[in-house]
Amino acid sequence: MSSNSRTVRRKPRLSSVSRSTNLSTSSSITVAETARSSADVRASTSEKKAKPLPPPPKSLLFRFHQQGFNTMVLYAADSTAHYHVTVCMNCFIPSSFITVVRRQHERGEFVSSFEMGISTQRATVNVRGMEKPLDTILSRTGRKSDDRIWQWRWDDEPGHILGWHRDTPVRYCYALDKAGSPIGPIVAAFVVSPPAAEVREGPPHRPTLKIFPDGVHIMDHIVTSALVVERKRLTPSPMAMNSIFN
Repeated sequence: MSSNSRTVRRKPRLSSVSRSTNLSTSSSITVAETARSSADVRASTSEKKAKPLPPPPKSLLFRFHQQGFNTMVLYAADSTAHYHVTVCMNCFIPSSFITVVRRQHERGEFVSSFEMGISTQRATVNVRGMEKPLDTILSRTGRKSDDRIWQWRWDDEPGHILGWHRDTPVRYCYALDKAGSPIGPIVAAFVVSPPAAEVREGPPHRPTLKIFPDGVHIMDHIVTSALVVERKRLTPSPMAMNSIFN
């Protein structure tokens, strides 16, 4: 072959050019979509981080106000009604009374109820439609009043096992574990009315119930157990039947 011969360059086939162009175009689209997806993820993440955390719960102080002959309302410090409590007689057993707790007013959402009195039937408690015998969920430990603890065990769910410890005139409420030992800080404090012998002239003392931050989410059980324990505390024991009438 002579030195004057020139190197012949073959033209690329159209199919090869088209395939190369398609690959380049698809790669560009994929890179763009990936970048856009990454930007969306970063934007979504930043939005999630930007949302402020909910404020921690605050303590709530309720005062018991008697309204009528069979009704009392638990008011907060801002005069908002939180719980409405009524007591009515069982017409079949006139010596047995039913206490009903509802939210805010007499037609509010049902929270709980319990029936106790002079009857051959067992006392019962109903929380959100589930009824149980009282003696299966409420027990008392300690012989001396200073060591006495009323234990409320609705079930084994966290916060549904409570202990009320008497420290006159305050009853402190603790969350208990399954073994009955206190766990965590105080969840509530119930200040009862003073005994009749200590009543003095002046404005009447209204019982109060303070719910601490760790007790806000179990407030229904705290209110119900406080009412039941106070009813049991004021009920004469079989040894004191002679003084059943005041």
